[in-house]
Amino acid sequence: MIVHSFRGRSVTRLLLLVACASVLPTSSAAETGDAKTSKTSAGSDKAQVTRERLEVMTRHIESIVISSTDPAVPKRMQPKPLFRYDDETRGYVDGTVWRLGESGRPLAIITAELHPNYLGDGPRIVYDLLSFTGRRFTATSADIPGWSPRGPAVIFKELPDAPEAATVAAKRLTQLKEQARRFTGTQEVQETDKTFVHLRLLPREIERYSPGSDPSSDGALFVFANGRNPALLLAIETDGKAWQYGIGRLSMPSTLEMRLDDTVVWSEPRIPSSPGWREPYNASNSPAEFP
Repeated sequence: MIVHSFRGRSVTRLLLLVACASVLPTSSAAETGDAKTSKTSAGSDKAQVTRERLEVMTRHIESIVISSTDPAVPKRMQPKPLFRYDDETRGYVDGTVWRLGESGRPLAIITAELHPNYLGDGPRIVYDLLSFTGRRFTATSADIPGWSPRGPAVIFKELPDAPEAATVAAKRLTQLKEQARRFTGTQEVQETDKTFVHLRLLPREIERYSPGSDPSSDGALFVFANGRNPALLLAIETDGKAWQYGIGRLSMPSTLEMRLDDTVVWSEPRIPSSPGWREPYNASNSPAEFP
């Protein structure tokens, strides 16, 4: 009887433990579910903000009207950005790179960046405008009173010691990337403070195009960035025989330098104020509302 009583108590205790164990996972599962719901909600909110910011930049770029007597110049910028980025360290919460011209070498590049308190002046959309062409055109919008570059900002030069252009497109892309890696860039940016950085060549080109009619004609745009924020654009091209390169700035308050095989081949000083709407490179900013 004593043994039987002990077994009874043991069974009772065992049943109590099982009952408790069956309740505990329910509580844990509920907490896990709440955490997942919270993370999902936060992720959904962030995705919504990301979409809305892109919509703001897209609207501003779509509002730019291009006028020209040259039929080769399109009336609008291309509808999708080549590249998207941010630069939280300098306060830029979002940014995009856009091209003028559907195919071939871009006629111009325009960047649009969102800053919630640009130079203490509240939320602004900040533009960099870079001409690649001598074709005459005027870009106009509510933010841009009339950019009519008098010529190209990007001047092409012979690229020495380049290989014979491959006849296969995939191999040419490898060659384009190899030539890009011969370049290094630096930036000394001065807005609210002064910062010097060695720019990073992003591993992938932001645009691939054919600059000519030869089957082996090829070209690509590469970004040298501060973090992910483009400071310099590098264009490398081949007509199937010779190679050339061109460099353009995407930062007005910066002193910029580019080296090829450790030799300085391009440099431009900081621009303290807007160069003007006739200049091949210009920058401006306007009030904007965004999340």
